[in-house]
Amino acid sequence: MNIRKIVNIVVSAVALFTGCQKDPIATIGRSNMVNIFIPSISSVTQTDAVVNMNVTGDQNVIVDKGICWGATKDPTIEATKISGGPGAGGQPLTITGLIPGTDYFVRAYFRTLNETVYSENVSFETIGYHLPTVATNGVSGISMTGAVGSGTVIAAGGGTITSRGFCWNTRTLPTIANAKVASGSGLGAFVGDLFPLTPGATYYVRAYATNQAGTAYGSEYSFSTSPLRLATVGTVSISLISRSSAYVIGTVSADGGTTITSKGVCYSTSTTGPTITSSMHNNNGSGIGSVGGSISGLLTGTTYYVRAYAINSMGVSYGPVNVFRTL
Repeated sequence: MNIRKIVNIVVSAVALFTGCQKDPIATIGRSNMVNIFIPSISSVTQTDAVVNMNVTGDQNVIVDKGICWGATKDPTIEATKISGGPGAGGQPLTITGLIPGTDYFVRAYFRTLNETVYSENVSFETIGYHLPTVATNGVSGISMTGAVGSGTVIAAGGGTITSRGFCWNTRTLPTIANAKVASGSGLGAFVGDLFPLTPGATYYVRAYATNQAGTAYGSEYSFSTSPLRLATVGTVSISLISRSSAYVIGTVSADGGTTITSKGVCYSTSTTGPTITSSMHNNNGSGIGSVGGSISGLLTGTTYYVRAYAINSMGVSYGPVNVFRTL
């Protein structure tokens, strides 16, 4: 059979193949039977797909076979292809370097010395990236101005976790547009310092994770920071009592979360609860630490009531009263 006759038969076979969506194309030639089957797709990922193709017929007629693909219908071997070599046979061929979430068309082909014959189109879509799965596990170590968040990235959504952490706000449903702290990348558990916070405020926090599809958030968790308090002032000790003086010393041990602007001791002969507004007092500066010292100019044989004090933004705090009598 001459080449011209074979070509004419091939053209008729292709026309018959195009009109039938699910059947293989007709054979080529009467003695050299060649069939090309519609390929099947398997193992599709974000960037890869396995194409199973099959050509049957005379080994000597088929000089090349394989698959070609593209983002538009009827791809050809002039674009992108994978060759399965000469001769008949079936084999899986893997397409790589695809774009996630994209539609592709695939055709099987074979070539003879005179022509290229294609199968029908088969389409598939690569898997798109999905948002990650992230959990907000809770908040610990809550203080006046900070806390520690804990979370877990459970699934990457098919992509790569490029950032994870926590976001917070005094309103519900915080996002990374609000205050946030990053805490690494990838899957797994993570923690982060939520700082700075306002004392005595209620906050809402969510863990977040970001991949190629965007940013996902865990469930919302609320907590309240510790409020500011009055300073902590201890009991004064009294020594070296004389006719007109005494040595009084005390301690301010905690500032209540805000700066101590003034501290000292106050004392009185007329009230069991001396204050800085109604009694005598001295000033030993600011900050936590010791207060008091030598008090002079006292009345002989007189009973005095004395206690330490400290002032911060929450007000005046007093320690327990102690009593002494001059000689």
